[in-house]
Amino acid sequence: MAAKRILLLDGPVLTAHYWNGGHIKLEGEFSHEPVGLEALTTYLKKHRSSLFYLLADIAEEGFQLEDLPYVQGGDRNALLHRRLSQYYYNTPLSAAISLGRAKEGRRDEKLLFAALTRVETFTPWLDTLRETESILAGVYSVPLVLAECGPLILGDSGPVLFVSLTRGGVRQTFFDQGKLHFSRLSQLATSSLDEIGRTCANDAAKIFQYLVAQRQIPRGVTLRTMVLAHTDQVSALQDFCRNSNELQFEFIDIAKTSSQRGLKDVPNDSYADSLFIHCLAAKTPAQQFAPANETRFHRLWKIRSALSSLAWIVLSACLLFAGKTGLNLYELRDTTETTKAVTAADTQRYNGILEALPKINVTPDNLRALTVRFDTLQKRNPAMEPLLSHLSMALSDSPKIELVRLTWKVTDQLETDVKAAKDAKPGAGAPAPAAAGAKGWATIEIQAQLPFLLATDQRAQLNLIDSFAARLRNPQTDVRVINRPFDIESDKPLRSATEKSEVHASDMPTFDLRIARQL
Repeated sequence: MAAKRILLLDGPVLTAHYWNGGHIKLEGEFSHEPVGLEALTTYLKKHRSSLFYLLADIAEEGFQLEDLPYVQGGDRNALLHRRLSQYYYNTPLSAAISLGRAKEGRRDEKLLFAALTRVETFTPWLDTLRETESILAGVYSVPLVLAECGPLILGDSGPVLFVSLTRGGVRQTFFDQGKLHFSRLSQLATSSLDEIGRTCANDAAKIFQYLVAQRQIPRGVTLRTMVLAHTDQVSALQDFCRNSNELQFEFIDIAKTSSQRGLKDVPNDSYADSLFIHCLAAKTPAQQFAPANETRFHRLWKIRSALSSLAWIVLSACLLFAGKTGLNLYELRDTTETTKAVTAADTQRYNGILEALPKINVTPDNLRALTVRFDTLQKRNPAMEPLLSHLSMALSDSPKIELVRLTWKVTDQLETDVKAAKDAKPGAGAPAPAAAGAKGWATIEIQAQLPFLLATDQRAQLNLIDSFAARLRNPQTDVRVINRPFDIESDKPLRSATEKSEVHASDMPTFDLRIARQL
């Protein structure tokens, strides 16, 4: 953080003050003579990295109130610049202060145009600051400082005339609703309490008449006048500052006010120079009088500060990232060591198990290859469980059929497809060959017998066998009846149970059936 130094100009002499957290230290006094300017040059070069604030407390000031149409952007800047050049055409030290907008009508903006009218007073000091390339934050006046801190001291209700004492003289500043409207400095000859009290009373009466004539306050009202003074000097000032129908005087303790504003070096008299210096450094006003060319080095300083702050932020982020990466590396190193220890223990336990196994002539590599081949063979073996389960459920649904024998095998092509392919002639109607890449068929051939009671009823046998085959048949299962209990020929009639014939026990009806599913 750059150090703040305030250059107070209240006449032919400029005083330099160093501000640090509420403490103010006088560092030098410089005149506008060549010797004084040379000493100022040396002082500025010595504190080249500091921020300098030029505070003026002089009588050559101008204030103009005007209501203007509310505009924004470039039009507003052009309008304000034109008004300032009209009011203060002979000085570049001017500023426009917005006092808010009207609540009725077209809501015009009330503006206070202020300026330091005698630019010759500032020329040698500004030239010296420019030549030494000092960082000038701005040119301010006591009224601008009061516009920032005055509402905190006086409040923001109603018109108030604030009277303060500085080395430059007695200053009367008029506020309305907490907004600065006017300020005037009356210089003193002897700075005695009698002269101060007489000046406060006389100038307050004159300003009251001026404000009434300007219609800034209505006639017949009592203007509240607040005097900033030390408690030891209040009684002497009250002999001159007496209440009347026009003015009502109130006194503010400068020591208490300074403490409330954060000033550590409380003044022991009624001079408020140190209070105004502290207010300027602690809460710098947004408005100032210096043109852009005078504050060029301050803008460069702000850019440099912003880049430095950004660099520090990037550096801090890099350090945090590096710290996090280092912590992760440390944790990873611990994890690696733990993994190595576990691996060594597992290796030792594995070697112990190998040593405990009976010795065989097969090496570990050959045994591993043999195991892989065995797993491959196991995966190639067809799973007969689905087909057997399907057959079991069909037998459960057909309790009259008794299973005699079961044979399963795996074949690349069903026998019926092979015979059909051999017997079929080229052309239409030939069965389609097996699809490329087919894995073969899992087949089960069963021999079953029918109940003895159906030995003489061939039609019932045929119906029972067909229903059993229909029960087994589904889109995934191919079913084929291989042998029936009797020959089915067109020239032989079917016998029913009503036909009487001799039946022996050895004539138990049996049939053969094959079911198959593609792998």
